[in-house]
Amino acid sequence: MSQVAARTRATAPNRRVAPARPPRLKDVSKRSKRRRVPEVLAVGVLVLALIAIVVGQTVLAQDQLKLGHLNNALVAETSKHGQTVLRVAALETPSRISSEASSLQLVQPKKVLQLPMVSLSTPLPPIQIVGATPQAPASSEGSTQ
Repeated sequence: MSQVAARTRATAPNRRVAPARPPRLKDVSKRSKRRRVPEVLAVGVLVLALIAIVVGQTVLAQDQLKLGHLNNALVAETSKHGQTVLRVAALETPSRISSEASSLQLVQPKKVLQLPMVSLSTPLPPIQIVGATPQAPASSEGSTQ
């Protein structure tokens, strides 16, 4: 058996440690696309949110501008109303009314009659209308000659 053993040793290659094979390469293109979908989706949602904020701010600014114009119009109308109230108050003064009446040659009444106060919560009695009594038609016989 020593010959057999010598023969196998002669024919057997030296047992060296074989170099380690590098790991098999995998196709990662599909995996990276799957990985990018959430990232792209997140960026898209972020962009849409920013656009919504910009649109909201634009609408808010336009409404604020309208409110400013309405406020200016309100201030102008309030001023106009105040001037009108002052003008009416000046026209209602007794001295002006008296001078206007004298220029129209109006005179003071000799007697002023105060009307009695009537309660508005108490109903008035119904009005009775008294009509004229019907007259008999005049006969036209014999008066035409």
